[in-house]
Amino acid sequence: MTKKYDSDERSLVQKYAQEIASSTAAIIGHNIIITDVDGKIIGASQSERIGQLHEASLEVARTGAASETTREQARQFRGTLPGVTFPIQNLNGRTVGTMALTGSPDEVRPFGLIVKKQIEILLRERELYVYSSSRESILQDLIHDLETFVPGVGNETMLQSRAIELGYDPSLFYIPIVVDLYQFGRYALEVRRECRDGESGQVEMRILNIKKAVLAEMRGIFSHPRTVSSVSGNNRFVTLHAVKDADHAAPQHEKAALAQVVELSQNLLDRLEDYGLKAAIGIGSPAHSVAALSLSCQEARKALMLGKKFKQRPDVYCIADFRMEDVISTIDAPVRIRFIKGLTGNLRGKSDWPELEKTIRAWCESGFSLVETARRLHIHRNTLIYRLEKIRHLTGEDIHSFRTCFNLYFALLLGQYSGPAAKESAVPPAEE
Repeated sequence: MTKKYDSDERSLVQKYAQEIASSTAAIIGHNIIITDVDGKIIGASQSERIGQLHEASLEVARTGAASETTREQARQFRGTLPGVTFPIQNLNGRTVGTMALTGSPDEVRPFGLIVKKQIEILLRERELYVYSSSRESILQDLIHDLETFVPGVGNETMLQSRAIELGYDPSLFYIPIVVDLYQFGRYALEVRRECRDGESGQVEMRILNIKKAVLAEMRGIFSHPRTVSSVSGNNRFVTLHAVKDADHAAPQHEKAALAQVVELSQNLLDRLEDYGLKAAIGIGSPAHSVAALSLSCQEARKALMLGKKFKQRPDVYCIADFRMEDVISTIDAPVRIRFIKGLTGNLRGKSDWPELEKTIRAWCESGFSLVETARRLHIHRNTLIYRLEKIRHLTGEDIHSFRTCFNLYFALLLGQYSGPAAKESAVPPAEE
């Protein structure tokens, strides 16, 4: 990492040396050169000097100490004129080049330190940007490898070592959160419509800045120092939320931690509202190892898919609330179809099927209570009894039998999963 870091910094010196030399010389009125650590001139206000050796820079690059060169001393060095030479240092304090001002040392000395600092400030800004971009790319790769890791096939030790370098702590347990920006394509289209022709670069920058803001909000809300967050795909973001020492974790604590994650996720949805964005969030199970975290990341994505499939709106979806739906997603289509037809085939062809479906669902979810079911459906008790009798007649099953009700309810879920996805709505439907 350090070698690549220093290499990137030296590349930055190479890239911006000529621009810095030209602009700085124009301001201070003195010729300036910038060299690499080997004394080779890579930027100069007198462009014909580029590529030459500035021998006085070799000692400055080696020692990291500034030096002055008189007219008499300059005759002893190759490619060197009288002046002052300063080291250029990166964020780690490592010398990555030198800067020299040409002229009488007494005359140019007052400018030397100022110019050195300005060059280092500019390069460090670029350095931080490159480092940040590189780190984000490495984080994305880690998240991808975690999600696709196969226990018993992949190298768990190596994957854990990479994760630790980026902040993962194996003594904690983690809960993965996947955030999917809802209908972001429409949002991006609106941004493009707002911008005039010829501003495509500005459009893409606005869209990129929104995604950066979403990532920053995630990191602000899930702020544990050992939490790892990254972009994952075009419109998705992943947070591996650190919770507690795994050795002392207990089931009740894990449930409390999940409840807190759900609350934090709701807070994130509220924050995204300020940007005019909607999102769906999937939450996996607590994980106590890299292998478990891999499976839990997949659960978080599964919760996101199932939540959007069954709820069709922006919300927070926890895999713990979709265990049955998760099982349904693994059933082969022919088996699902046979089950649906066998249990509800006679009901689905009726003109009042939507009402009968709502009745079955409310009846099961109300614990088979006439009063509670009628209240949920906003209908009279006698109307409910009529509907239940009709369901009994058409199915030939005892509507008061738990097994019958379970099968009917399961058939409804199978039908919902098997059917075409409803049009996604950006706002939750009104409660009945």
